[in-house]
Amino acid sequence: MANLLTKDLRTIARGLPERLQDWPHIPCPTGARGSLLPVHDSYVAEESNTSKSWREHDAWDPDWIRGAFHCFLACSKPTCDVVRVVGEMAVGLGDYDFDEPYTQGPAPYREVLTPTLFIPALPLVESRKFCPEEVGDRVDAAARVLWLDPSAAANRLRAAAEALMDDRGVIRRDVDRKGNAFRLTLDRRIAIFKSTQPQHADAADFLLAVKWIGNVGSHDDVLHIKDVLEGVEFLDHALSLIYDESRDEVRKRASEVTARKGQPKTSL
Repeated sequence: MANLLTKDLRTIARGLPERLQDWPHIPCPTGARGSLLPVHDSYVAEESNTSKSWREHDAWDPDWIRGAFHCFLACSKPTCDVVRVVGEMAVGLGDYDFDEPYTQGPAPYREVLTPTLFIPALPLVESRKFCPEEVGDRVDAAARVLWLDPSAAANRLRAAAEALMDDRGVIRRDVDRKGNAFRLTLDRRIAIFKSTQPQHADAADFLLAVKWIGNVGSHDDVLHIKDVLEGVEFLDHALSLIYDESRDEVRKRASEVTARKGQPKTSL
């Protein structure tokens, strides 16, 4: 099943268009399936003083413009919290918009808005409602830093995988042949989880991928938001496979319908 939440976050990560009415679906952190919309009179985009000073250069072009923006986002549900978004503003050559009248001449310059912070943080996983508290806390920690520091977010996802192993009862420490205690790597813990709880073998494979992305985030500053969102999707799938009991309920109801050969209960 497609993960619509991750799809939304990937779209946001590509940048927000300058026209507020063109902003993509932004998931609400307060209400399930709520949608955030920009509050038009709250939007501010400002060029930085450094960027303004570059205008004096003989080679200056509009794509040298840099600055910042901020805006309030309100959910379609009036009871949800208002979200604040802050980010970087730049100017570049935009793709031609076929909804606008055609004009001859060079391609238009457009503002490109790159979010770096949402307060409160946007949700990351669809399975948040039924994952263990310690796992959820680490997912929330990743959500708070995702847009500003993807590598740090990846590291927090790795910590979520560790917490998941704790919840599944997988040991953290073992004793070697000399009687010395040592800490098990996450790689080893996931292998133990897969071998001792084979019904969750698929989930273990997803968690191993989360671990590798987290390892890169721990040692290098090379991850982009899209890389971390891949890890988010893997973790979400693992959580769903382990903790979402709705599939078992659906299977049970399907078996009951088959046993009745499709006849409704009220007619029996």
